[in-house]
Amino acid sequence: MKILILNWKSPTDSSAGGAERYVLEVATRWADDGHEVTIFGPRSAANPTAVPNGSPNLMYVGDGSRLTVFRAADRYLRSSGGQFDWVLESVSTRPFAAHSIVGDRAVALYHQTAEEVWALEYPFPVNWIGRTMLEPSWIRRLVGARVVANSPSTAAALARYGVSVEAIVSPGCDPPQIKEHRTAPGVAPRLLWVGRLVRTKRPADAIAAFARVREVIPGATLDLVGGGYLEAPIRAQMHPGMTVHGFVPEVAKRSLLSRADLLLLPGTREGWGIVAMEAASYGVPVVAYDIPGLRDAVLDGVTGMVVPANPEALGSAAVRLFQAPDRWRQLSEAAQQRAQEFTWDRVAQDLLCALSRPTRPGAGLSSPDPAALPSCQAPTPPVYSAHFTSEPDSTEGH
Repeated sequence: MKILILNWKSPTDSSAGGAERYVLEVATRWADDGHEVTIFGPRSAANPTAVPNGSPNLMYVGDGSRLTVFRAADRYLRSSGGQFDWVLESVSTRPFAAHSIVGDRAVALYHQTAEEVWALEYPFPVNWIGRTMLEPSWIRRLVGARVVANSPSTAAALARYGVSVEAIVSPGCDPPQIKEHRTAPGVAPRLLWVGRLVRTKRPADAIAAFARVREVIPGATLDLVGGGYLEAPIRAQMHPGMTVHGFVPEVAKRSLLSRADLLLLPGTREGWGIVAMEAASYGVPVVAYDIPGLRDAVLDGVTGMVVPANPEALGSAAVRLFQAPDRWRQLSEAAQQRAQEFTWDRVAQDLLCALSRPTRPGAGLSSPDPAALPSCQAPTPPVYSAHFTSEPDSTEGH
């Protein structure tokens, strides 16, 4: 099959995030399986490293900048859309509305809505216009379109605007490169935070929570991984036991995951939280804020703890977990077990199944060869060996 993927950033853009990781992971696997995959994005990122797997079946087409890529994609669909069997648009806040051109052959993969993010990342009145006018109008453009969400939280957010989803395909994670049998956290536990150093990811909350842990466990340490505009201010106010690594290569991130005892994951709003599942694959429990996306990626009392969105709750939950090694071990085992269900291979298969479901007669482009369609099977729900009832203060705020 010939598949076109629309994305407003290149997967190798310096500010690429979870959406771009998702796109590249599935595109690479589809190409390796023999499908012809084209990623369309901004011209400035159109270079050979945009599709680093080197597959002859995967190519990148660039046109426009990040600000004009939506208009450029519209032109490209009108001129070249007929050559593709399916069109997948990757949506982070603003959709391409490809269905208005190619009909039901287009599927919108919606990663997350912005909502509260506007207030933290943009000045007034842009934030007010964005949240009350722009984003609602963008989302409603997908009413009647084929939509896949990456989490139940994203599906619920879209439903508030009258957009229904036909499937939920959550992100995956790579199997751990370093395997070890975890039995308990270290005497001097290592806490980890991974993300972009921007306000919406709330790294300051992780630092404040770490300070709470240090009051009880003086030998605890915190590794902060990621780059962003807050990196310099954070480095200027270092705390004892804290290391700011900035942006690191994937191999370095995996090494830090393999040695971590706990992942702190505050935030504002997420589509899912890929790093939570990456940590789980290494048997690292997660203490996360009770916000959209993170409450889907982290099963409260099973693979980690979901707490009210404040640093005190985050730090207190971490302390309780370090003081109960048996509980930590059970969460670690359940997290690693669950992570095995979220592989990128499975994501690629499930998304292709959702993308290539039969469409209404006459909708979109001509039908591809039915023999080329993948077989779709409903996944078997995993069974977890551990479950815990959260502490009272970790269930408030739902």
